[in-house]
Amino acid sequence: MKIHSKIPGINSYFTYSALAAISFALSLEPYGFVTAGFVCVLFILLVTKEIIRVGTFRFAILCTVLFSFLVTCTSFYWMWSAIKNISSQGNFVTSILFLLYAILSFYKIGVVFVSAYFVQKYRLVSETKFYLLIFPALFLISDWICPMIFPVYWGDLFRNQILWRQMARFGTEVLGVVSVVSVSLLYLMVSHKISNWKESILYLAPIFFIFSTNLYFLAETIPSGKNLHMVLVQPNTPYAKNEIRENFDFMTKTLQDVYNLSEEAIRNAPKPIDVIVLPESSIPFLGTLPSDHTNSTYSQSFVDITTNLVRKANAPLIFNELVWDQGSRNSFSTQHPITLQIDRRYKHILLPFGEYLPFEDKLPFLKYLFPEVSHHIPYGEFSSQNIQTKSNESVILTPLICYEVLYPEFVRHMVKHSPSELIINLTNDSWFESHTETKQHAGAGRLRAIETGRPYVRAAVSGITTAYDPWGREMMGELPVFQKAIAYLDVMTVSTRRETPYLQIGPYPWRFMALFSLFFAFFTSPRAFHSHKKKNEIEI
Repeated sequence: MKIHSKIPGINSYFTYSALAAISFALSLEPYGFVTAGFVCVLFILLVTKEIIRVGTFRFAILCTVLFSFLVTCTSFYWMWSAIKNISSQGNFVTSILFLLYAILSFYKIGVVFVSAYFVQKYRLVSETKFYLLIFPALFLISDWICPMIFPVYWGDLFRNQILWRQMARFGTEVLGVVSVVSVSLLYLMVSHKISNWKESILYLAPIFFIFSTNLYFLAETIPSGKNLHMVLVQPNTPYAKNEIRENFDFMTKTLQDVYNLSEEAIRNAPKPIDVIVLPESSIPFLGTLPSDHTNSTYSQSFVDITTNLVRKANAPLIFNELVWDQGSRNSFSTQHPITLQIDRRYKHILLPFGEYLPFEDKLPFLKYLFPEVSHHIPYGEFSSQNIQTKSNESVILTPLICYEVLYPEFVRHMVKHSPSELIINLTNDSWFESHTETKQHAGAGRLRAIETGRPYVRAAVSGITTAYDPWGREMMGELPVFQKAIAYLDVMTVSTRRETPYLQIGPYPWRFMALFSLFFAFFTSPRAFHSHKKKNEIEI
Protein backbone atom coordinates (compact mmCIF):
# COMPACT_ATOMS: atom_id res chain seq x y z
CA MET A 1 0.00 0.00 0.00
CA LYS A 2 2.86 2.33 0.78
CA ILE A 3 4.55 1.49 -2.50
CA HIS A 4 1.33 2.16 -4.40
CA SER A 5 0.93 5.53 -2.70
CA LYS A 6 4.31 6.66 -4.03
CA ILE A 7 3.50 5.98 -7.67
CA PRO A 8 1.52 9.21 -8.32
CA GLY A 9 4.32 11.28 -6.82
CA ILE A 10 7.01 9.49 -8.81
CA ASN A 11 5.16 9.69 -12.11
CA SER A 12 3.53 13.09 -11.74
CA TYR A 13 6.37 14.95 -13.49
CA PHE A 14 6.10 12.62 -16.49
CA THR A 15 2.31 12.97 -16.58
CA TYR A 16 2.50 16.75 -16.33
CA SER A 17 5.20 16.89 -19.03
CA ALA A 18 3.18 14.67 -21.36
CA LEU A 19 0.02 16.73 -20.85
CA ALA A 20 2.00 19.95 -21.36
CA ALA A 21 3.44 18.60 -24.63
CA ILE A 22 0.01 17.48 -25.87
CA SER A 23 -1.47 20.87 -24.99
CA PHE A 24 1.48 22.53 -26.75
CA ALA A 25 0.64 20.61 -29.93
CA LEU A 26 -3.08 21.42 -29.68
CA SER A 27 -2.37 25.14 -29.34
CA LEU A 28 -0.41 25.23 -32.60
CA GLU A 29 -1.64 24.58 -36.11
CA PRO A 30 -3.43 22.64 -37.48
CA TYR A 31 -5.60 22.66 -34.32
CA GLY A 32 -5.09 26.20 -33.01
CA PHE A 33 -6.86 25.85 -29.65
CA VAL A 34 -5.71 28.87 -27.66
CA THR A 35 -7.10 27.34 -24.46
CA ALA A 36 -4.58 24.54 -24.89
CA GLY A 37 -1.80 27.14 -24.75
CA PHE A 38 -2.91 28.25 -21.30
CA VAL A 39 -3.26 24.62 -20.18
CA CYS A 40 0.27 23.95 -21.45
CA VAL A 41 1.66 26.77 -19.30
CA LEU A 42 -0.27 25.44 -16.30
CA PHE A 43 1.27 21.98 -16.65
CA ILE A 44 4.73 23.51 -17.08
CA LEU A 45 4.06 25.36 -13.83
CA LEU A 46 3.22 22.05 -12.15
CA VAL A 47 6.40 20.44 -13.52
CA THR A 48 8.34 23.40 -12.12
CA LYS A 49 6.76 22.76 -8.72
CA GLU A 50 7.92 19.15 -8.93
CA ILE A 51 11.47 20.29 -9.73
CA ILE A 52 11.46 22.58 -6.70
CA ARG A 53 10.05 19.79 -4.53
CA VAL A 54 12.64 17.22 -5.62
CA GLY A 55 15.39 19.83 -5.42
CA THR A 56 18.15 18.26 -7.52
CA PHE A 57 19.95 19.60 -10.58
CA ARG A 58 19.82 16.19 -12.25
CA PHE A 59 16.04 16.13 -12.02
CA ALA A 60 15.78 19.61 -13.59
CA ILE A 61 17.89 18.41 -16.53
CA LEU A 62 15.81 15.24 -16.82
CA CYS A 63 12.60 17.29 -17.04
CA THR A 64 14.21 19.56 -19.65
CA VAL A 65 15.22 16.65 -21.89
CA LEU A 66 11.89 14.90 -21.40
CA PHE A 67 9.81 17.96 -22.28
CA SER A 68 11.96 18.76 -25.33
CA PHE A 69 11.57 15.19 -26.59
CA LEU A 70 7.82 15.08 -26.02
CA VAL A 71 7.21 18.49 -27.64
CA THR A 72 9.22 17.51 -30.71
CA CYS A 73 7.37 14.20 -31.04
CA THR A 74 3.91 15.74 -30.63
CA SER A 75 4.29 19.12 -32.39
CA PHE A 76 7.29 18.88 -34.70
CA TYR A 77 7.26 15.23 -35.71
CA TRP A 78 7.56 16.36 -39.32
CA MET A 79 11.28 16.91 -38.67
CA TRP A 80 11.76 13.17 -39.23
CA SER A 81 10.81 13.53 -42.91
CA ALA A 82 12.91 16.68 -43.26
CA ILE A 83 15.98 14.97 -41.79
CA LYS A 84 15.46 11.94 -44.04
CA ASN A 85 15.11 14.06 -47.18
CA ILE A 86 18.03 16.37 -46.42
CA SER A 87 20.38 13.64 -45.20
CA SER A 88 19.33 10.97 -47.75
CA GLN A 89 20.01 8.41 -45.02
CA GLY A 90 18.07 5.26 -44.20
CA ASN A 91 15.39 4.97 -41.55
CA PHE A 92 17.80 3.87 -38.81
CA VAL A 93 20.25 6.77 -39.19
CA THR A 94 17.36 9.19 -39.68
CA SER A 95 15.78 7.95 -36.44
CA ILE A 96 19.05 8.42 -34.53
CA LEU A 97 19.42 11.97 -35.88
CA PHE A 98 15.78 12.72 -35.07
CA LEU A 99 16.25 11.41 -31.52
CA LEU A 100 19.27 13.68 -31.00
CA TYR A 101 17.34 16.60 -32.43
CA ALA A 102 14.29 15.87 -30.28
CA ILE A 103 16.11 15.81 -26.95
CA LEU A 104 17.97 19.05 -27.71
CA SER A 105 15.68 21.11 -29.96
CA PHE A 106 13.47 22.66 -27.27
CA TYR A 107 16.25 23.17 -24.76
CA LYS A 108 14.85 26.63 -23.96
CA ILE A 109 12.53 25.06 -21.39
CA GLY A 110 15.70 24.41 -19.41
CA VAL A 111 15.94 28.14 -18.73
CA VAL A 112 12.68 27.80 -16.79
CA PHE A 113 13.33 24.45 -15.12
CA VAL A 114 17.02 24.80 -14.24
CA SER A 115 16.72 28.45 -13.19
CA ALA A 116 13.76 27.60 -10.94
CA TYR A 117 15.91 24.94 -9.26
CA PHE A 118 18.78 27.38 -8.62
CA VAL A 119 16.48 30.16 -7.42
CA GLN A 120 14.85 27.96 -4.80
CA LYS A 121 18.20 26.43 -3.86
CA TYR A 122 19.66 29.75 -2.80
CA ARG A 123 16.60 31.81 -1.85
CA LEU A 124 13.37 31.31 0.06
CA VAL A 125 11.10 32.96 -2.49
CA SER A 126 7.42 33.24 -1.64
CA GLU A 127 4.98 31.46 -3.93
CA THR A 128 3.36 34.71 -5.04
CA LYS A 129 6.68 36.37 -5.82
CA PHE A 130 7.94 33.31 -7.68
CA TYR A 131 4.92 32.81 -9.94
CA LEU A 132 4.26 36.49 -10.66
CA LEU A 133 7.83 37.75 -11.06
CA ILE A 134 10.33 34.94 -11.59
CA PHE A 135 8.27 32.39 -13.52
CA PRO A 136 7.04 34.76 -16.30
CA ALA A 137 10.47 36.43 -16.50
CA LEU A 138 12.13 33.08 -17.19
CA PHE A 139 9.75 32.42 -20.10
CA LEU A 140 10.61 35.75 -21.72
CA ILE A 141 14.33 35.30 -21.11
CA SER A 142 14.21 31.83 -22.69
CA ASP A 143 12.67 33.38 -25.83
CA TRP A 144 15.46 35.96 -25.82
CA ILE A 145 18.64 33.96 -25.21
CA CYS A 146 17.88 30.58 -26.79
CA PRO A 147 18.44 30.40 -30.55
CA MET A 148 16.76 27.45 -32.23
CA ILE A 149 17.07 25.78 -35.63
CA PHE A 150 13.34 26.37 -36.09
CA PRO A 151 12.49 29.24 -33.72
CA VAL A 152 9.33 28.80 -31.65
CA TYR A 153 8.26 31.42 -29.12
CA TRP A 154 5.88 31.06 -26.20
CA GLY A 155 3.65 33.67 -27.81
CA ASP A 156 3.15 31.30 -30.76
CA LEU A 157 0.89 29.18 -28.55
CA PHE A 158 -1.64 32.03 -28.47
CA ARG A 159 -1.62 33.29 -32.06
CA ASN A 160 -4.87 31.60 -33.11
CA GLN A 161 -7.26 33.67 -30.99
CA ILE A 162 -8.13 36.94 -32.70
CA LEU A 163 -8.54 39.04 -29.55
CA TRP A 164 -5.76 37.67 -27.36
CA ARG A 165 -3.10 37.74 -30.09
CA GLN A 166 -3.38 41.52 -30.52
CA MET A 167 -0.89 41.82 -27.65
CA ALA A 168 1.71 40.91 -30.28
CA ARG A 169 1.63 44.61 -31.21
CA PHE A 170 4.21 44.79 -28.41
CA GLY A 171 6.03 41.72 -29.76
CA THR A 172 5.58 37.96 -29.63
CA GLU A 173 7.69 37.81 -26.46
CA VAL A 174 5.19 40.09 -24.72
CA LEU A 175 2.25 38.00 -25.96
CA GLY A 176 3.91 35.00 -24.36
CA VAL A 177 4.75 36.63 -21.04
CA VAL A 178 1.29 38.18 -20.46
CA SER A 179 -0.21 34.74 -21.13
CA VAL A 180 2.10 33.19 -18.52
CA VAL A 181 1.24 35.96 -16.03
CA SER A 182 -2.47 35.29 -16.61
CA VAL A 183 -2.03 31.58 -15.87
CA SER A 184 0.00 32.39 -12.75
CA LEU A 185 -2.68 34.77 -11.47
CA LEU A 186 -5.44 32.20 -11.93
CA TYR A 187 -3.31 29.48 -10.36
CA LEU A 188 -2.55 31.62 -7.30
CA MET A 189 -6.20 32.59 -6.95
CA VAL A 190 -7.24 28.93 -6.93
CA SER A 191 -4.36 27.68 -4.76
CA HIS A 192 -5.00 30.43 -2.18
CA LYS A 193 -8.70 29.53 -2.29
CA ILE A 194 -9.76 33.10 -2.96
CA SER A 195 -13.55 33.26 -3.04
CA ASN A 196 -14.22 36.79 -1.84
CA TRP A 197 -14.87 39.03 -4.86
CA LYS A 198 -12.90 41.92 -3.35
CA GLU A 199 -9.81 39.75 -3.09
CA SER A 200 -10.47 38.10 -6.45
CA ILE A 201 -10.42 41.43 -8.23
CA LEU A 202 -6.72 41.81 -7.40
CA TYR A 203 -6.03 38.67 -9.44
CA LEU A 204 -8.53 39.28 -12.23
CA ALA A 205 -7.91 43.01 -12.80
CA PRO A 206 -4.58 42.50 -14.67
CA ILE A 207 -6.24 39.93 -16.97
CA PHE A 208 -9.12 42.34 -17.60
CA PHE A 209 -6.57 45.05 -18.44
CA ILE A 210 -4.89 42.75 -20.98
CA PHE A 211 -8.26 42.00 -22.59
CA SER A 212 -9.08 45.72 -22.73
CA THR A 213 -5.75 46.53 -24.39
CA ASN A 214 -6.30 43.79 -26.96
CA LEU A 215 -9.82 45.07 -27.63
CA TYR A 216 -8.45 48.57 -28.21
CA PHE A 217 -5.94 47.26 -30.76
CA LEU A 218 -8.57 45.13 -32.48
CA ALA A 219 -10.90 48.13 -32.82
CA GLU A 220 -8.17 50.33 -34.31
CA THR A 221 -8.91 51.84 -37.71
CA ILE A 222 -5.96 51.87 -40.09
CA PRO A 223 -6.05 54.52 -42.86
CA SER A 224 -6.49 52.93 -46.28
CA GLY A 225 -3.44 52.76 -48.49
CA LYS A 226 -3.05 51.65 -52.08
CA ASN A 227 -4.98 48.76 -53.57
CA LEU A 228 -2.83 46.03 -55.06
CA HIS A 229 -4.27 43.28 -57.27
CA MET A 230 -1.98 40.27 -56.94
CA VAL A 231 -1.78 36.93 -58.71
CA LEU A 232 -0.33 34.16 -56.53
CA VAL A 233 0.82 31.10 -58.44
CA GLN A 234 1.33 27.81 -56.58
CA PRO A 235 3.04 25.42 -59.04
CA ASN A 236 3.55 22.51 -56.59
CA THR A 237 7.07 21.84 -57.89
CA PRO A 238 8.47 18.70 -56.16
CA TYR A 239 11.44 19.24 -53.87
CA ALA A 240 14.55 18.73 -55.96
CA LYS A 241 17.52 16.72 -54.71
CA ASN A 242 20.98 17.27 -56.17
CA GLU A 243 20.73 14.04 -58.17
CA ILE A 244 18.14 15.55 -60.52
CA ARG A 245 20.01 18.83 -61.06
CA GLU A 246 21.22 17.51 -64.42
CA ASN A 247 17.97 15.70 -65.21
CA PHE A 248 16.99 17.35 -68.48
CA ASP A 249 13.46 15.91 -68.55
CA PHE A 250 12.66 17.04 -65.00
CA MET A 251 14.00 20.56 -65.51
CA THR A 252 12.25 20.95 -68.88
CA LYS A 253 8.94 19.78 -67.46
CA THR A 254 9.30 22.08 -64.43
CA LEU A 255 10.02 25.12 -66.59
CA GLN A 256 7.08 24.33 -68.86
CA ASP A 257 4.66 23.64 -65.98
CA VAL A 258 5.50 26.89 -64.21
CA TYR A 259 5.14 28.87 -67.42
CA ASN A 260 1.82 27.22 -68.36
CA LEU A 261 0.26 27.77 -64.93
CA SER A 262 1.44 31.39 -64.80
CA GLU A 263 0.20 32.05 -68.32
CA GLU A 264 -3.18 30.59 -67.36
CA ALA A 265 -3.29 32.87 -64.31
CA ILE A 266 -2.63 35.91 -66.49
CA ARG A 267 -5.18 34.86 -69.09
CA ASN A 268 -7.97 34.33 -66.54
CA ALA A 269 -7.28 37.35 -64.34
CA PRO A 270 -10.57 39.11 -63.45
CA LYS A 271 -8.98 42.57 -63.58
CA PRO A 272 -5.67 44.20 -64.57
CA ILE A 273 -2.78 42.62 -62.69
CA ASP A 274 -0.47 44.72 -60.52
CA VAL A 275 2.02 41.96 -59.70
CA ILE A 276 2.53 38.22 -60.25
CA VAL A 277 4.18 36.19 -57.48
CA LEU A 278 6.00 32.88 -57.93
CA PRO A 279 7.08 31.09 -54.73
CA GLU A 280 10.51 29.92 -53.65
CA SER A 281 11.95 27.01 -55.66
CA SER A 282 9.25 27.18 -58.33
CA ILE A 283 12.15 26.53 -60.69
CA PRO A 284 14.97 24.96 -58.64
CA PHE A 285 18.73 25.31 -59.16
CA LEU A 286 18.51 27.97 -61.88
CA GLY A 287 18.89 31.75 -62.05
CA THR A 288 18.82 34.74 -64.40
CA LEU A 289 22.08 36.46 -63.43
CA PRO A 290 24.83 35.95 -66.04
CA SER A 291 28.17 34.81 -64.65
CA ASP A 292 31.41 33.38 -66.04
CA HIS A 293 31.99 31.32 -62.90
CA THR A 294 32.03 27.54 -63.25
CA ASN A 295 29.21 27.36 -60.68
CA SER A 296 27.01 29.80 -62.57
CA THR A 297 23.29 29.02 -62.41
CA TYR A 298 22.37 31.19 -65.40
CA SER A 299 19.63 29.73 -67.61
CA GLN A 300 18.45 31.39 -70.80
CA SER A 301 15.23 29.36 -70.58
CA PHE A 302 14.53 30.83 -67.15
CA VAL A 303 15.18 34.33 -68.52
CA ASP A 304 12.80 33.68 -71.42
CA ILE A 305 10.04 32.54 -69.05
CA THR A 306 10.25 35.53 -66.72
CA THR A 307 10.52 37.98 -69.61
CA ASN A 308 7.51 36.53 -71.45
CA LEU A 309 5.37 36.52 -68.30
CA VAL A 310 6.20 40.14 -67.54
CA ARG A 311 5.36 41.16 -71.11
CA LYS A 312 2.11 39.19 -71.22
CA ALA A 313 0.84 40.66 -67.95
CA ASN A 314 2.49 44.04 -68.41
CA ALA A 315 3.16 43.79 -64.68
CA PRO A 316 6.10 43.10 -62.36
CA LEU A 317 7.00 39.49 -61.65
CA ILE A 318 8.26 38.49 -58.21
CA PHE A 319 10.12 35.18 -58.20
CA ASN A 320 12.86 33.22 -56.48
CA GLU A 321 16.12 32.14 -58.06
CA LEU A 322 19.57 30.87 -57.18
CA VAL A 323 22.31 33.11 -58.52
CA TRP A 324 26.09 33.12 -58.36
CA ASP A 325 27.27 36.48 -57.04
CA GLN A 326 30.58 36.05 -55.20
CA GLY A 327 29.08 32.78 -54.03
CA SER A 328 25.76 30.98 -54.19
CA ARG A 329 22.85 33.25 -53.25
CA ASN A 330 19.17 32.61 -52.61
CA SER A 331 17.45 35.60 -54.20
CA PHE A 332 14.09 37.37 -53.91
CA SER A 333 13.91 38.89 -57.39
CA THR A 334 11.55 41.39 -59.00
CA GLN A 335 11.48 41.91 -62.76
CA HIS A 336 9.85 45.13 -63.94
CA PRO A 337 7.89 45.67 -67.17
CA ILE A 338 9.19 47.81 -70.03
CA THR A 339 12.81 47.96 -68.79
CA LEU A 340 12.83 44.24 -67.82
CA GLN A 341 15.31 45.18 -65.11
CA ILE A 342 15.62 42.69 -62.22
CA ASP A 343 16.06 43.86 -58.63
CA ARG A 344 17.49 41.27 -56.26
CA ARG A 345 17.59 40.95 -52.49
CA TYR A 346 19.61 38.03 -51.21
CA LYS A 347 18.62 35.92 -48.23
CA HIS A 348 20.09 36.96 -44.86
CA ILE A 349 19.19 34.10 -42.52
CA LEU A 350 20.07 30.70 -43.93
CA LEU A 351 18.57 27.43 -42.75
CA PRO A 352 21.16 25.30 -40.88
CA PHE A 353 21.66 21.86 -42.44
CA GLY A 354 19.53 22.97 -45.38
CA GLU A 355 21.23 26.01 -46.91
CA TYR A 356 24.55 25.75 -45.12
CA LEU A 357 26.34 23.23 -42.92
CA PRO A 358 27.32 24.48 -39.43
CA PHE A 359 30.81 23.44 -38.25
CA GLU A 360 31.54 22.01 -41.69
CA ASP A 361 35.29 22.70 -41.40
CA LYS A 362 35.68 21.27 -37.89
CA LEU A 363 33.34 18.30 -38.38
CA PRO A 364 33.90 17.14 -41.99
CA PHE A 365 31.89 13.93 -41.46
CA LEU A 366 28.74 16.10 -41.51
CA LYS A 367 29.16 16.39 -45.29
CA TYR A 368 28.46 12.67 -45.58
CA LEU A 369 25.50 12.82 -43.21
CA PHE A 370 23.86 15.72 -45.06
CA PRO A 371 24.79 15.47 -48.75
CA GLU A 372 21.76 17.51 -49.88
CA VAL A 373 22.83 20.66 -48.03
CA SER A 374 23.29 23.73 -50.22
CA HIS A 375 26.22 26.05 -49.67
CA HIS A 376 24.68 29.50 -49.88
CA ILE A 377 26.24 32.58 -48.35
CA PRO A 378 24.20 35.17 -46.42
CA TYR A 379 23.62 38.78 -47.38
CA GLY A 380 24.22 41.74 -45.10
CA GLU A 381 22.04 44.59 -46.35
CA PHE A 382 18.46 45.41 -45.36
CA SER A 383 16.54 46.67 -48.37
CA SER A 384 12.95 46.88 -49.54
CA GLN A 385 11.77 46.62 -53.14
CA ASN A 386 9.44 48.76 -55.26
CA ILE A 387 6.78 47.78 -57.75
CA GLN A 388 4.68 50.02 -59.99
CA THR A 389 0.92 49.40 -60.09
CA LYS A 390 -1.44 49.81 -63.04
CA SER A 391 -2.64 53.06 -61.45
CA ASN A 392 0.95 54.30 -61.67
CA GLU A 393 1.49 54.19 -57.91
CA SER A 394 4.71 52.95 -56.37
CA VAL A 395 4.30 50.25 -53.70
CA ILE A 396 7.18 49.43 -51.36
CA LEU A 397 7.39 45.87 -50.04
CA THR A 398 9.52 44.01 -47.51
CA PRO A 399 10.90 40.89 -49.25
CA LEU A 400 11.30 37.76 -47.10
CA ILE A 401 12.52 34.35 -48.17
CA CYS A 402 11.08 31.30 -46.42
CA TYR A 403 12.69 30.77 -43.02
CA GLU A 404 13.30 34.49 -42.37
CA VAL A 405 9.68 35.01 -41.29
CA LEU A 406 10.41 33.01 -38.12
CA TYR A 407 12.64 35.81 -36.76
CA PRO A 408 10.65 38.74 -35.31
CA GLU A 409 13.69 40.94 -34.68
CA PHE A 410 14.99 40.41 -38.20
CA VAL A 411 11.65 41.39 -39.74
CA ARG A 412 11.52 44.43 -37.45
CA HIS A 413 15.00 45.51 -38.60
CA MET A 414 13.95 45.07 -42.23
CA VAL A 415 10.86 47.25 -41.83
CA LYS A 416 12.60 49.86 -39.66
CA HIS A 417 15.62 50.18 -41.94
CA SER A 418 13.59 50.34 -45.14
CA PRO A 419 9.92 51.16 -44.34
CA SER A 420 7.39 49.31 -46.46
CA GLU A 421 3.67 49.04 -47.13
CA LEU A 422 3.34 45.25 -47.03
CA ILE A 423 5.38 42.06 -46.52
CA ILE A 424 5.75 39.35 -49.16
CA ASN A 425 7.23 35.99 -48.19
CA LEU A 426 8.33 33.43 -50.80
CA THR A 427 8.66 29.98 -49.29
CA ASN A 428 9.15 26.29 -49.99
CA ASP A 429 7.90 23.71 -47.47
CA SER A 430 7.89 20.72 -49.81
CA TRP A 431 10.96 19.15 -48.16
CA PHE A 432 8.94 18.52 -45.00
CA GLU A 433 6.09 16.70 -46.76
CA SER A 434 3.78 17.74 -43.94
CA HIS A 435 0.50 19.61 -43.79
CA THR A 436 1.20 20.36 -40.11
CA GLU A 437 4.56 21.99 -40.85
CA THR A 438 3.12 24.21 -43.58
CA LYS A 439 0.32 25.37 -41.27
CA GLN A 440 2.77 26.12 -38.45
CA HIS A 441 5.14 27.97 -40.77
CA ALA A 442 2.27 30.04 -42.14
CA GLY A 443 1.09 30.81 -38.60
CA ALA A 444 4.35 32.63 -37.88
CA GLY A 445 3.45 35.14 -40.60
CA ARG A 446 0.24 35.96 -38.73
CA LEU A 447 2.26 37.35 -35.82
CA ARG A 448 4.71 39.20 -38.08
CA ALA A 449 1.70 40.98 -39.62
CA ILE A 450 0.48 42.06 -36.16
CA GLU A 451 3.95 43.05 -34.92
CA THR A 452 4.67 45.27 -37.92
CA GLY A 453 1.10 46.42 -38.58
CA ARG A 454 1.42 45.42 -42.23
CA PRO A 455 -0.37 42.98 -44.54
CA TYR A 456 1.55 39.75 -44.96
CA VAL A 457 1.35 37.67 -48.15
CA ARG A 458 2.79 34.16 -48.22
CA ALA A 459 3.43 32.42 -51.54
CA ALA A 460 4.36 28.75 -51.03
CA VAL A 461 5.47 26.44 -53.81
CA SER A 462 3.38 23.50 -52.55
CA GLY A 463 1.11 25.37 -50.12
CA ILE A 464 -0.08 26.84 -47.92
CA THR A 465 -0.45 30.06 -49.93
CA THR A 466 -2.32 32.60 -47.82
CA ALA A 467 -2.38 36.20 -46.57
CA TYR A 468 -3.06 38.04 -43.31
CA ASP A 469 -4.13 41.60 -42.59
CA PRO A 470 -2.49 43.78 -39.86
CA TRP A 471 -4.73 42.14 -37.22
CA GLY A 472 -3.69 38.63 -38.25
CA ARG A 473 -7.00 37.84 -39.98
CA GLU A 474 -7.04 35.78 -43.17
CA MET A 475 -7.50 37.88 -46.30
CA MET A 476 -8.10 34.88 -48.55
CA GLY A 477 -8.93 31.20 -48.40
CA GLU A 478 -5.85 29.03 -48.15
CA LEU A 479 -4.79 27.33 -51.37
CA PRO A 480 -4.77 23.54 -50.91
CA VAL A 481 -1.52 21.82 -49.98
CA PHE A 482 0.40 19.73 -52.55
CA GLN A 483 -1.74 20.88 -55.47
CA LYS A 484 -1.28 23.29 -58.34
CA ALA A 485 -3.40 26.37 -57.73
CA ILE A 486 -3.89 30.05 -58.54
CA ALA A 487 -5.17 32.82 -56.28
CA TYR A 488 -6.26 36.37 -57.07
CA LEU A 489 -5.89 38.70 -54.12
CA ASP A 490 -6.69 42.36 -53.54
CA VAL A 491 -4.45 43.78 -50.82
CA MET A 492 -4.94 47.16 -49.18
CA THR A 493 -1.49 48.39 -48.21
CA VAL A 494 -0.62 50.68 -45.29
CA SER A 495 1.50 53.81 -45.07
CA THR A 496 5.26 53.40 -44.80
CA ARG A 497 5.01 55.68 -41.76
CA ARG A 498 2.79 53.24 -39.88
CA GLU A 499 4.24 52.29 -36.50
CA THR A 500 3.39 49.73 -33.85
CA PRO A 501 4.77 49.58 -30.29
CA TYR A 502 7.01 46.72 -31.38
CA LEU A 503 8.45 48.72 -34.28
CA GLN A 504 8.93 51.77 -32.07
CA ILE A 505 10.62 50.28 -29.02
CA GLY A 506 11.40 46.69 -29.94
CA PRO A 507 11.79 43.89 -27.39
CA TYR A 508 14.44 45.56 -25.24
CA PRO A 509 12.34 47.28 -22.52
CA TRP A 510 10.49 44.04 -21.81
CA ARG A 511 13.73 42.10 -21.60
CA PHE A 512 15.10 44.64 -19.14
CA MET A 513 11.91 44.36 -17.09
CA ALA A 514 12.22 40.56 -17.07
CA LEU A 515 15.79 40.76 -15.79
CA PHE A 516 14.79 43.34 -13.20
CA SER A 517 11.87 41.18 -12.00
CA LEU A 518 14.15 38.16 -11.73
CA PHE A 519 16.88 39.93 -9.75
CA PHE A 520 14.40 41.89 -7.63
CA ALA A 521 12.56 38.75 -6.54
CA PHE A 522 15.83 36.90 -5.97
CA PHE A 523 17.70 39.50 -3.93
CA THR A 524 14.71 40.65 -1.88
CA SER A 525 14.10 37.09 -0.68
CA PRO A 526 15.95 35.61 2.33
CA ARG A 527 18.71 33.08 1.84
CA ALA A 528 17.67 29.45 1.81
CA PHE A 529 18.44 27.59 5.05
CA HIS A 530 19.65 24.19 3.89
CA SER A 531 18.79 21.15 5.95
CA HIS A 532 22.40 19.92 6.17
CA LYS A 533 23.50 23.26 7.61
CA LYS A 534 20.69 23.15 10.12
CA LYS A 535 21.76 19.65 11.19
CA ASN A 536 25.38 20.72 11.68
CA GLU A 537 24.35 23.69 13.79
CA ILE A 538 22.24 21.44 16.04
CA GLU A 539 25.14 19.02 16.48
CA ILE A 540 27.43 21.87 17.50
